Amino acid sequence: MALRIHLKLYGVFRSTAGADAINLALPDEEPTVRLAISELVSRPGCDELRKLVLEEGSDPRSNALILLGGREIGALAGLDTKLNEDDELSLLPIAHGG
Repeated sequence: MALRIHLKLYGVFRSTAGADAINLALPDEEPTVRLAISELVSRPGCDELRKLVLEEGSDPRSNALILLGGREIGALAGLDTKLNEDDELSLLPIAHGG
């Protein structure tokens, strides 16, 4: 059985994915933020989104502010934060530059 979460995308993530929200089905065993991000960027047609989110490696936090129910995941358990049915995960791009 799968656990469903709601993923909201903002800015360049939204325009690249072609959607402002995506519903993801995750395996029930140990659903985490890390797994949700992995499932998102592994979807067919998400190659460009994968490059944006994981530009500098396998940790999306250098490119995205990740919120779970409005709380930044750094205030929780980071990428290992457990997810529950119908949780809302938000990805906001971080602007780099000088």
